[in-house]
Amino acid sequence: MKRVQILAGLVTAVLAIMLVGCGTVNEATETAVANAQPSSNDQIEISYTTPAQQEGPYYPVDKPADRDNDLTVLNGAAGGPAGDVIEFGGTLYDRNGRAIPNATIEIWQTDANGVYQHPDDPSTAQRDMNFQFYGEAMTDENGAYSFRTVFPGEYEPRPRHIHFKVKLNGETLITSQFYFASDNSGQPAPLIITLTPGEDAAGNTIQTGQRDIILNVAP
Repeated sequence: MKRVQILAGLVTAVLAIMLVGCGTVNEATETAVANAQPSSNDQIEISYTTPAQQEGPYYPVDKPADRDNDLTVLNGAAGGPAGDVIEFGGTLYDRNGRAIPNATIEIWQTDANGVYQHPDDPSTAQRDMNFQFYGEAMTDENGAYSFRTVFPGEYEPRPRHIHFKVKLNGETLITSQFYFASDNSGQPAPLIITLTPGEDAAGNTIQTGQRDIILNVAP
């Protein structure tokens, strides 16, 4: 299953996580979805902007030929990667609450064992050869994006996380990281993804999550 099917597995997750919140100390005021009700001029009211964070040392040196938004299916791999499959997505907005279409969202992360595909990771030779490690999603006409990947492994001293960049017309608009509510990492609420049990389009049991990205930019 690749790009076309991933959004289908997220529909129920969006509704569930709107009720659950983001899983941090700011749960009462910060939610994963910016606002469920767009106004008549296709703007929404926003309650947060997504904070930038460091790129870190493991941004891909050479991006793979297979770089779509399903990191669990790697062209030429012998099988699927180890670990729990997760699907997450959301909508990309500007600070005025307008959706941003045709932007590229990049993610990169460890495999389920906490290893990166990067020459500066001393364990990279032991990485999961069936995992993609890096992927890209383009926002659709409504600003929506989605990814299918595995729950990243831990490595000291970092909590589990997924790095991301947002690019538009060749310009990087933000670099930051997603975290997970289950880790109680203390990271800012707009970066937290709460995972809940769900099913993918094929009926397989997975974990699903939702997080809108709201940029402090205006068109």
